[in-house]
Amino acid sequence: MKYQCEGCERLVPVESFRIEDGQLAVTCRVCGAKTLAGPSASPVAPMAAQEVSREDAPGPRGGDGAAVALPAPEAFVPPAPARASVTALRVVRSEAASVVAPDFDGDPFQAPPGHCPKCVAPMRDDAGACAQCGLVYANFIPDEHQPSGLLATEWHALMGTWHDWDAHDRLLSQAMVRGELAMVGRLYRLRLARAPNDAQALRGREEVVRRVTSAAPLASDGPSPVLARKVKNTVMGAVLVVSLVLVLVLFQMLRGSF
Repeated sequence: MKYQCEGCERLVPVESFRIEDGQLAVTCRVCGAKTLAGPSASPVAPMAAQEVSREDAPGPRGGDGAAVALPAPEAFVPPAPARASVTALRVVRSEAASVVAPDFDGDPFQAPPGHCPKCVAPMRDDAGACAQCGLVYANFIPDEHQPSGLLATEWHALMGTWHDWDAHDRLLSQAMVRGELAMVGRLYRLRLARAPNDAQALRGREEVVRRVTSAAPLASDGPSPVLARKVKNTVMGAVLVVSLVLVLVLFQMLRGSF
């Protein structure tokens, strides 16, 4: 067993001790200091008692003046209220509300100022003719570059559902059947002249180019029906003429032999 010396504050083993005035005396062998230690008192915690009179709590045998010692009641600690369940709500914004309706200002069938009225290319201030299509601006006739009545009606209806690509696709298919795909491409260029960043107009113009280029090889695979009919008639006429000549020659030969 070791103790801490009060003189040198070292941990020194206890080799010998003695009792002086009811205290334990230990001498440090290093510094010679004497350390006294009294008996340690073990405190007993008092228990709170409550006396209950006979009137309040009678004894088990009904004796007078009997008292019962009861432990002090513990302080009541109310339980913590349960935390309310909170559900986080996620706001979902509708995509349809974020789509801004396009602004169709001006005549959709006429080129805006500063553009060629025929090919819709940008115009030069000092030029009297278009550098791209060669049109002389003074000779331009607007009625020659107007869409048909049916296409104009369909285009006005398309402007009401401009963000619906299915409506664009239907218009392109119908115009391709009627042979008005070039005019639809012009209408898309007119739209891009007013709104260069219109995604639907850009896509429509590219779709027109794609359909025109895909239909051109199909048309060039064989001769047109009109040309085939002309070739057939020419060949049949030549065969008929040769046959008549042969018949006449044969007739002359037979006639000379008699």
